[in-house]
Amino acid sequence: MKMNDPNTDSLSPKPATENILFMPGVLNETLSLLLESHNYFQEFGLQDQESMNSRDRSFYCCEMSRITMRLSCVMAWLTVRKAVYKGKVSHSEFIDKYRLDCRDLCIHQNIEAEAVLPSFMRELLDRSYELYRRVSRLDDDLANNPYNNTFVV
Repeated sequence: MKMNDPNTDSLSPKPATENILFMPGVLNETLSLLLESHNYFQEFGLQDQESMNSRDRSFYCCEMSRITMRLSCVMAWLTVRKAVYKGKVSHSEFIDKYRLDCRDLCIHQNIEAEAVLPSFMRELLDRSYELYRRVSRLDDDLANNPYNNTFVV
């Protein structure tokens, strides 16, 4: 190697693929939350709704959909980030086509609905919201600074 080789300069920005760390925590958290949500809605969904009036059942269904949407969007985003890491999707294609989706719907919190929902469902809403917000910040960081691409999930 030559001393003036730009690949040896520790101060020069590295291509995104050289700055990557695997962070399985986000993926594992998403999968765990998906499984918990699925199990909860399968086991308690109908039972929860039987004791609610029609307005509250409507809230329940909307918020169940919001949880599902948040987790689906995060899983899709994680899949694309893995494809970027493997070189199957370029960073520019990621920016143009594969940013985190459905932000307006997923960032919204319906305080009125949450007030009438069962406690475990409120917990799922809170956890899916926090996960979505974290991934949203990661997505923004990647879009605004491709050399800050220090993670793949």
